[in-house]
Amino acid sequence: MSSSELLDRAGRQAPEPPRGLWHHRDFRRLWAGQTVSLLGSRVTELALPVTAIVLLDAGPAQLGLLNSAQYLPVLCVTLFAGVLADRVRRRPLLIAANLGRASILTAVPLLAWLGGLGVWALCAVAFATGVLTALFDVAYQAYVPSLVAKEQLVEGNSKLQASRSVAETAGQGLGGTLIQVLTAPVAILVDCLGYLFGAVMLLRIRTPETRPVRPDGARASVRKEIAAGLRMTLHSRLLRVIMLHASLYNLLWDVVLVVFPLYGIRELHLGPAGLGVIIAVGSLGAFGGALSAGRLGARLGVGRTMVLGMVVASASTLLLPLAPASGGGHLLLGAGYVLNGFGIAVFNIHSITLRQATVPAELIGRVSATFRFLTWAVIPLGGLLGGLLASAVGPRAALAVTAGGLTAAALVFLCSRTAVRS
Repeated sequence: MSSSELLDRAGRQAPEPPRGLWHHRDFRRLWAGQTVSLLGSRVTELALPVTAIVLLDAGPAQLGLLNSAQYLPVLCVTLFAGVLADRVRRRPLLIAANLGRASILTAVPLLAWLGGLGVWALCAVAFATGVLTALFDVAYQAYVPSLVAKEQLVEGNSKLQASRSVAETAGQGLGGTLIQVLTAPVAILVDCLGYLFGAVMLLRIRTPETRPVRPDGARASVRKEIAAGLRMTLHSRLLRVIMLHASLYNLLWDVVLVVFPLYGIRELHLGPAGLGVIIAVGSLGAFGGALSAGRLGARLGVGRTMVLGMVVASASTLLLPLAPASGGGHLLLGAGYVLNGFGIAVFNIHSITLRQATVPAELIGRVSATFRFLTWAVIPLGGLLGGLLASAVGPRAALAVTAGGLTAAALVFLCSRTAVRS
């Protein structure tokens, strides 16, 4: 089945004729605003822990607390964000989230200037911005289908994924330079400007967005609306298969994220700079995947392309434990990360497209929230599992076991006729 045939099932009226999104003025505004916002957010991801280390002399436990404060909102508010995104128009939510994040982040340089900055204040800022980011991410995926034509969803998601990949690669470097020149608290103001720019671009969008309407005209309680999103996700065989495999991938990939730095520094003697370069090239692979996803989907179909992306992303991790300590080890590691970035970008683009195209408009916010909640909830367990594995069998063996698990799971996904035929 081709991607256009699949997307024609969505049943929503396209706001503009499908001439390609380079010609879609409002999508270009959304895309530009998101690209700049993502670059700024990568600056803050680096600037917050650097502020804690340099200005506040934070220790490992305090840095762990700060990291938890950034990701805890995903578990706390994502399901509620899905309900809100299905009750009201999504564009005002996106604008409010950007303005709110810009306002909250200004507290860091202001408190630093007044001498009142502390670790708990940084944690509060990280948590508050994390709440708004969770809201933005859910509403964002639900908003795109109301802005572009059904057959343009793959192209739109590919362009947005490309921006994310560029931000991953360039944002950390930009953040390091700005922190060096301006100091970490002041560098955070760049993120504030990025969110303000994103809000302005959203304000300039002219494509009308209708208010979500319940089929029965009634509004249930928040608990019942969350349950409806869970039922839609778990009762759909296609959505359930994709979600379960994405959760398993996230669990095992977090093992890789925990173990690989230990493996690279202690066993391969890469050094911090070499380790950073190896990890960064994965974003280049993701950029290539974003550019290729549309053509692959048109040739193979959305389902086959999604499965192919997961197989490539998972099997590429087998290269990591095979890298020798000398010789071509760096090339093997780089190839593993490039292929992983390529494959997971292709998977993500078509997985999101499938949800946007097959889920009813009045449920897309809650289904997106359910996906995000359940696939992220396993990530902390991956970190714990990675530590236990590395302690028991060593970093290289831990990576080999994890890569084997990822590859086996991907092969099961490949044999799933539900996913391949979607």
